[in-house]
Amino acid sequence: MRQLYTVEHPAGEPVSPRVLLHYFDGAMDAGHAGSLAVDQLVMTLPHTRVATFDIDSLLDYRARRPVMTFDHNTYSDAAMPELVLDLLQDDDGEDLLLLHGSEPDYRWQEFADAVIHLAVSMGVSQAVGISGIPMAIPHTRPTYVHAHGSQPDKLNSQTEVFGRVELPGSMGAFLELRLGEVGIDSRGLSASIPHYIARDDFPQGAAALLRAVAENTGLALPLGDLEAAANVNRAEIDAEAAQQPEVSAVVSALEAQYDAMLQQAEDLGFEGTPTLDLPSADEIGARLEAFLEANENTSGDGLQH
Repeated sequence: MRQLYTVEHPAGEPVSPRVLLHYFDGAMDAGHAGSLAVDQLVMTLPHTRVATFDIDSLLDYRARRPVMTFDHNTYSDAAMPELVLDLLQDDDGEDLLLLHGSEPDYRWQEFADAVIHLAVSMGVSQAVGISGIPMAIPHTRPTYVHAHGSQPDKLNSQTEVFGRVELPGSMGAFLELRLGEVGIDSRGLSASIPHYIARDDFPQGAAALLRAVAENTGLALPLGDLEAAANVNRAEIDAEAAQQPEVSAVVSALEAQYDAMLQQAEDLGFEGTPTLDLPSADEIGARLEAFLEANENTSGDGLQH
């Protein structure tokens, strides 16, 4: 069997990252919150490649076909996927690991074992996965980030969002489970993204994720670019919503419910905003879906759905 990954030793002095961040393209990531957060880290922090995984043995190309460029009767490029482990330094110079790229289709157990081996051998004591999930909340309020993990007693006090559920697995969730089983403080951070813009970039969600990562790990992470992009994005969404009474009505209803639940959370002494008992699709989402369907038939622009 082909070797699953190759190691590229970082140059310079020995490193001792205590934190592993992980994110995988292909799993659910509403608002591209996790993807935008990873892009921000890679673009702004010094980084060195530590390991490269053999993507050909992990990915089903027929299910996720690479994008190729055809230019004037010639194929000129193919954007091939990657799955890599990078060593980064935060704004204070502390080392951290970032595992990112395409989510594996095959060899999940073997891949998880490889990640565990790399993490343990490099001294990682904490792992954090990041993603965005669609929720019935307004874009006009702060993004709530739900924390979960292998050591619940170390998480901040918060309301229970989902209770007990069974759902399709993702590599991020699988790693959270497996890393926790070997004694690593393994956590997941899920940013709640307004469901009516879940397929658009939502930099506010990405900024909230990195802020939560910093709070959970003590790392110093760059937020300025995402916060600036979030302000621009908020203005664009507000402008579009103002032109569509149906969307404005839905946003107003979500705002009222959000504010009521925030007050309830404060009264109960919880941190953050609970997302329990949110309106169902029949109660609020149906109105929005009807609008989006009508809007799709009349314009190529507008809020993504």
